[in-house]
Amino acid sequence: MIAETDPGETGTMKATTPRSARSRDFERIWAAIPRHGKPLPDKADFRPERFARFLADIYLVELHDVPGKRVPIRLAGNHIRDHLGIDVKGMNYADFVPPERQAIAGASMPRMFEMPVCGRWVRKDILHRDGHREMIEMTQLPMSEAATGTRLVLGLIEGFGEELHGEGQFRIESRDAEVFFDLA
Repeated sequence: MIAETDPGETGTMKATTPRSARSRDFERIWAAIPRHGKPLPDKADFRPERFARFLADIYLVELHDVPGKRVPIRLAGNHIRDHLGIDVKGMNYADFVPPERQAIAGASMPRMFEMPVCGRWVRKDILHRDGHREMIEMTQLPMSEAATGTRLVLGLIEGFGEELHGEGQFRIESRDAEVFFDLA
């Protein structure tokens, strides 16, 4: 079953998700990462060459329980950096959301690590300093770093337009519901 929760209304259930074929392909490649008897793949088994066609559009974040440092960004593909106009590596996702949402930014992501593990799909708006607004879709899949016990989220962003608006100043706004989906 696929559970959808609206950021404003918790617990809304839906039966379908509008994920793209590219999102589903991303999940299939993630599903092929060895598990060694565990429910999650270990980052040590992540091979970028398997994700070659996605590398420009993927990101990796850590997940912490402390709201102020909940979602530090470990890496972001060049397509993401180009469209945002900044290398977000080392920054915290919460710093890019409106101040009133910073305390809850990423708060639903730990659900991906509950048994059975699941994926997350969400739409957001990127509002650039020049006023341009574009909708992006993010597919997020859980991973672990077994050596440290760190929870990681491997994500794919889709939806950036052809034209670059990134000047390093942007805001990420909630658009609509997030969807948690069963993994293959």
